[in-house]
Amino acid sequence: MLPFLFALLVGVAPSAPAPAQAFGQPVEIQIRGLPEEATREAVQKAMAGIAGMERLIDTGSAGLSAAAGKGPRPVDPRLFDLLTRAWSFCQWSEGAHGPLGRDLYALWGLRSRPEDPPGADAVLQATKAAACDQLTLDPQKKTATLAAGSGVDPVGFAEGAAVDRAVEILRESKVSNAFVRVGPVRRAFGPGPAGKGWPVFLPQVPGMAEPADLVYLRDQSLAVAASSDHPLLSETSSYLNQRTGAPAQGVLATVAVTELAVDAQGLAATMLILGPREGELRMGTLRPRPSLLWFLGSGEGAPLIVNYRWLEFTRR
Repeated sequence: MLPFLFALLVGVAPSAPAPAQAFGQPVEIQIRGLPEEATREAVQKAMAGIAGMERLIDTGSAGLSAAAGKGPRPVDPRLFDLLTRAWSFCQWSEGAHGPLGRDLYALWGLRSRPEDPPGADAVLQATKAAACDQLTLDPQKKTATLAAGSGVDPVGFAEGAAVDRAVEILRESKVSNAFVRVGPVRRAFGPGPAGKGWPVFLPQVPGMAEPADLVYLRDQSLAVAASSDHPLLSETSSYLNQRTGAPAQGVLATVAVTELAVDAQGLAATMLILGPREGELRMGTLRPRPSLLWFLGSGEGAPLIVNYRWLEFTRR
């Protein structure tokens, strides 16, 4: 459960508060340009929105999974929107990353470490359960139909959805200059603390002595997916290719910049899974086009950095 603890910046940094968390990740909200009391109220509302999204995603995913094979089920509109975005990534990536990887991630030890690596038959069955066609969404009725044997787990999407919800609440509270972060996902709007946008350090990838760069977000989201996010049984990756059932390999981290945070997180995870060769081929179908970085290597030496439209982002 998310406590009402926050980073509150209104010109002078306060003493450091105890860290707030959601989805087991640190939460940070910064606001500029409002009186202190209005800022405090807006932050509390946004924090409550993040907590609400965490509860909704947890309970809604569990409820829908329990109803697998039992026909259409009504879904909360916000969860429905998240499922729709995640399902679109499943389609776009031809099944590499989507919202139905529950059984695959359980086999590889996302939340509890199994004693042995999964067998080929179990992986094959879980891969079939993760296929995009196992979920049918009806946008008119806001219902979801999950095939028997499948389960929902929006890993690689949930934090982004919570960040977007917080930004929605802040805008409703007449905030015009703010920054929201849940773990590796950030979204910012307005000119930032000094008019250049909101500063964000890129990750310090294994093999690098310092963070890769300092960038500025303005009306954009940035997400990082890394092989160290939540190491699976193989210890080689945090993300699974749901098309094959195997852990992603060869990419240490990815950085994605888009408008919505849920899209940035979904794209970062998908591109870590696919790598730059297949990833760049799929980029041309996206509008507006995102900006991306891949950090490739084993972590033993300096990584090879591959970019897609990164200069367009940094030159803004």
